[in-house]
Amino acid sequence: MAVSLSLVADIGATNARFQCCSISEDLAVAPVLVGEPLVLSTPTYTTEASLFTDVQAHFSATRFTSALFAVAGPVNLDGGAVEVINTGLQIHASEAGELLSTAVTLVNDFHAQAMAVPFAQQIRQVGGGAVLPQVKGVLGPGSGLGMATLVPNHGSYGVHWQVLPSEGGHADLAPSTFLEAELWSILAQKHDHVCLETVLCGAGLLNLYRAMCGLWGSEAEELSAAEISQRGQTMSDPVCHQTLEAFAGFLGSAAANLALTVGARGGVYISGGIAPLMLDFLVSSPLRRRFEEKGDLSDYVREIPILMVLDTQPGLTGAMYCLAEAR
Repeated sequence: MAVSLSLVADIGATNARFQCCSISEDLAVAPVLVGEPLVLSTPTYTTEASLFTDVQAHFSATRFTSALFAVAGPVNLDGGAVEVINTGLQIHASEAGELLSTAVTLVNDFHAQAMAVPFAQQIRQVGGGAVLPQVKGVLGPGSGLGMATLVPNHGSYGVHWQVLPSEGGHADLAPSTFLEAELWSILAQKHDHVCLETVLCGAGLLNLYRAMCGLWGSEAEELSAAEISQRGQTMSDPVCHQTLEAFAGFLGSAAANLALTVGARGGVYISGGIAPLMLDFLVSSPLRRRFEEKGDLSDYVREIPILMVLDTQPGLTGAMYCLAEAR
């Protein structure tokens, strides 16, 4: 049985992670990540040549037969290039392949995040009924807000999940309460387009905190997203706590809207870098209540589970399965 060694990557606005994986010709044998990931700071690289020169040097003893990189940005229509959101770093499949001496495939980073969901090892369910092998919605607040749909089909590893990627994180933010309408009006004074990602990501948490300070009539402190989260979860700062409550409400509403839009009766999965860090808070927050507040369709969404993905490297796992399915 021949085993090939490939390279996968999860390249975001903050970190770029690279790791080897092995893919067997035997379809019954699942692919597996090999060794430890190489983690690089994305903002330190202004050109792909400098990035992949360092990657090639690190893996100089390894000859790869293929590679797939999941990148935080919309891949162009021919799949040949992508620009990392908020950094200006451009990655081209042909140039990366030339530097690494192998064929390179590019996908959106949340395409890979979604592909990892069926293979997740650590999941916590928040409300709803049974987890069914039906259409699933996936969204994840992190450096941005990713969103995708998983559609079940039969494939190499039993049920094959087809990813329908999207840029749903840039859909309009829709207030559902008077408080949210007030927050929206403040956000609209600062942002040309108030979308879901305006509040549901790391930078969005800062936006939401500053808007909340505006409502309270208090001066916003120079806090990081992590500090806002920590203060809010410990209830040491009432403005930060209400900011997290609003964050959870917007997230629950966005998750339900995704479920209604795509018919995600198989569950809505929340991944990304933020949710696991505030898991206990989210479980007891307005998240689930707001998910179920859908008027005539409340009974419909009440049966749909929310599932928190807690795996540490879902981007690399998803990239590996994307590469395996592309054989």
